[in-house]
Order: sequence, then C-alpha cells, then structure tokens
Amino acid sequence: MRRVSAAVILVWLPLVVPVVGRVAWSDRLPDPIATHWGPGGGADRFSSFQALFVVTLLVGALCGGIALVAAARLRSTPGFRFAVTAAGATAGGTAGAFVATAQMNLADPADPRLSWWLVLFVVGLAWGLVVRQVAGPSPATGSAPESAEPLPLGPDERAAFATTLSSPLLTGAAALTGAVVLALALTVSPGLWVVLLVPLAVTLCFARIRVTVDRRGLRLVAALIGLPLKRIPLARIEAAQTATIEPGAWGGWGYRILPGRSALVLRRGPGLVLHLDGGRQFAVTLDRPEVPAGLLAALGTRSKG
Repeated sequence: MRRVSAAVILVWLPLVVPVVGRVAWSDRLPDPIATHWGPGGGADRFSSFQALFVVTLLVGALCGGIALVAAARLRSTPGFRFAVTAAGATAGGTAGAFVATAQMNLADPADPRLSWWLVLFVVGLAWGLVVRQVAGPSPATGSAPESAEPLPLGPDERAAFATTLSSPLLTGAAALTGAVVLALALTVSPGLWVVLLVPLAVTLCFARIRVTVDRRGLRLVAALIGLPLKRIPLARIEAAQTATIEPGAWGGWGYRILPGRSALVLRRGPGLVLHLDGGRQFAVTLDRPEVPAGLLAALGTRSKG
C-alpha cells in the first residue's frame, strides 16, 4: 500500500515545476514566446506563456488522475505498474519541455533556438523510471497455474477449434476517426491524407479476427487480409485457463502489451488466458473459452506424454 501511494504522489510531483516556473519566469519572458521549432532549429510557432503554463498543468493533472484511477482499479495487477510508469514519464517529460522552452526564450528572446536545454525533456521522461522503481515489482504469480479440464481425446484422435471475432467498438472508433481526418484533409490540410492509413490499418486488422486452436497451438489472423497477428506454439503453453477479462486490468481495448503479458481485448467478458514459458501470459476475449482451453490442455498433455 505504501508503494502504491508513493508512486501516485510521484506522478503528481511534476506539477510543482510549472507552478514554480510561472512564479519565477512570467515577468521575465517575452510575449509571445516561441513554443515550436522547425527542422533548422529556428522558432516557427509562438504562444503566450500563460497558454504554455495551462497546457503543462492540464497534462500533469491528467497524468495524476490516471495514476489515481490505476491505484483504485489496478493496484493488485501488473497493469498498475505500467500505468503509473507511463503517466510518470508523460508528466515528467511535459514538465521538462516546459522548463526547456522557458530557458530557450530567456537565453535569447530575439532568436530562441534549440539547444542542450532540450535534454531536460529526456530527463523528464526518465521520471517514469523513478515511478516504476518506487511502484515495486509486479504481483507474484504464485504457484504454477492449473490448466483447464482437458477434453476427452483419444490417442489418435484429432481436434481443432476455430472461431471468428469482431469488434464493433474498435471498427466504429476507427471509422469515426477516419471521417474526422478526411474532413480535416479536405478543408484544412491536404497533408493529413497520410493519417488515414492509421484508421484503415485498424479496420483491416481488427474488424474480423480468426482464432484457431489445434496441435500447432494458438493462432490469431486478421481475417480480412490474412495477416497473422499472433502465433503461440503448443510447446510454449504451460497452462490454459478461462477468466473474465476486464479491459482496465489488461491495459484497455485492442491489442495490448504490458510488462510480462499481452492481450487482444475486444470487449469485457469471458476469455482465454494462456500461461506461457518464461512466466508470460496472453489473453483473448471470446465466447465459450472453456472449449479452446480444454482442447489446449488435452493437446498439451498428449504432447508431453
């Protein structure tokens, strides 16, 4: 509990930087100040110091809020450590960028240029590592997991499981994003056309996913384009279990990667959890996960026998 509280406090700590900076520098900085630099190192965008202060404060408060939610919902899961590390790095990096921006404008108000002050941004990102260290190790997995009840397979009997998953949430969000980007590309900046590749890729990869379990192990394939997304050989699977998948505990919706585990989360509800060699885990949400779990248990027992 003390580690959890300390990690959350450290995520909030970078908020002190813009507050102190506003007191120390607000009457010394030019107005407006440079806030963006082009490839050549010269300033190409400007805003008020007040705007920079407010944005830095809002980002820090958002990161602190994420840490509080993670402490309330994920404290006993590896997801807590991942969430506070990311929040700490973002809050620290934003605070570092705030200081670097102010110092570049103070150093040469007439022509502020990129310099070694930008190192402060990288140092700020490293604050996430401090938070990670204070948060402590991920919860121990305990004793070896027990696999699901094996399906009754004969010595020479073959069996396979296959199903197709869909995600209206992800595809809907991708379609909405694509529509917004398209509108902006047509009305504001034609260069945004390339951004349409992101929602297009999400749609092609996650609109329909084929899940197959057989003697080779588990395979996930993007059904629309035949792209393999995940392949886990049977020899790597130590146990297969069913579980209720909570997106918040696995990092959210979509394909998530956390320290020591990953998951394909398309909804909240039943799912298959695989315990792999090396202590890693992989989870996927699907209906009737007891069938593929039992099949993998049976195939694994047969291969070891």
